[in-house]
Amino acid sequence: MTQQEVIDLMKSSNTEAEWNANADKVKKAFDGGYPNWWFATIVMSGILRETAAKWGDDGEIKIFTL
Repeated sequence: MTQQEVIDLMKSSNTEAEWNANADKVKKAFDGGYPNWWFATIVMSGILRETAAKWGDDGEIKIFTL
């Protein structure tokens, strides 16, 4: 999977569940982990934030207590 294919796949997500499923596809393609360029390309570039807005989220990491 190329970097552009990953970008296109993640941008195609329309729900949080779809985003998570697509992220799992990426991890599977990269031997169980994210590629080394994931954070800069997907998170820092704003792709996560812009895509999460489709389902009313902001893409920020949230920490919950149990």
